[in-house]
Amino acid sequence: MSTLVIAEHDNGSLKSATLNAVTAAQAMGADIDILIAGAGCDGAAQAAASVAGVRKVLVADNAAYAHQLAENVSLLIAEVGAGYDNIIAPATADAKNTMPRVAALLDVAQISEITSVESADTFKRPIYAGNVIATVKSADAKKVITVRITAFDAAPAEGGSAAVEAVDSAHDAGISSFVGEEVAVSDRPELTSADIVISGGRGMQNGENFKLLDGIADKLGAAIGASRAAVDAALCQTTCTSARPARLLLLTYILPWGSPCDPAPGPV
Repeated sequence: MSTLVIAEHDNGSLKSATLNAVTAAQAMGADIDILIAGAGCDGAAQAAASVAGVRKVLVADNAAYAHQLAENVSLLIAEVGAGYDNIIAPATADAKNTMPRVAALLDVAQISEITSVESADTFKRPIYAGNVIATVKSADAKKVITVRITAFDAAPAEGGSAAVEAVDSAHDAGISSFVGEEVAVSDRPELTSADIVISGGRGMQNGENFKLLDGIADKLGAAIGASRAAVDAALCQTTCTSARPARLLLLTYILPWGSPCDPAPGPV
């Protein structure tokens, strides 16, 4: 049994979400290869080759994949993945755009955001905002899976010595193009990997006051998952299942004129 892990990267480096996906692949007891699709992505490829437990790194270095356009990358994954039993990606924004297309191209059902591997064909995944854990058994010969990264530890980033092979396939679907992007630069951790998450509640009064969370988050090294509905139990459950922090702070009385509302549930 073999598994192809789709790397999350920025061409120059490998993102940590890929390491969580590798751990999920290891739980399936399979030979693991990583696919890097990008342009000028040698840095990411070398980082992937160092990941412990990886057999081979496949590198598709082409301008068509420079900005991870799902219409192009999905064609590549479907072609390369045809020779694998499982195709796994971390459940990031990019993968949520790409992997359903891959599943459609391969005519199989996607298994989304698994939190555990029970066997080669059986998985657990949350539904109803994490209130229910479903056990899913797939009859498809080939599995297309996304992984909730907070449910799996990261594989060691060092200690591997995988072979690196070039993939010559270049797919340009010609139906989308990259126009531009505005990237917010922050020293704070990402929401899905943060140890501490701050979420503002009704005491914030209005949207403008949410900027007061920034200073606290910077001092604590926390991520911000701000929502005025944060004191609602449903949102708390959603936050705790999509991001698994060591501490979740629900701030509702940060302002002296905060409205009298139910106390926040506190750290969970």
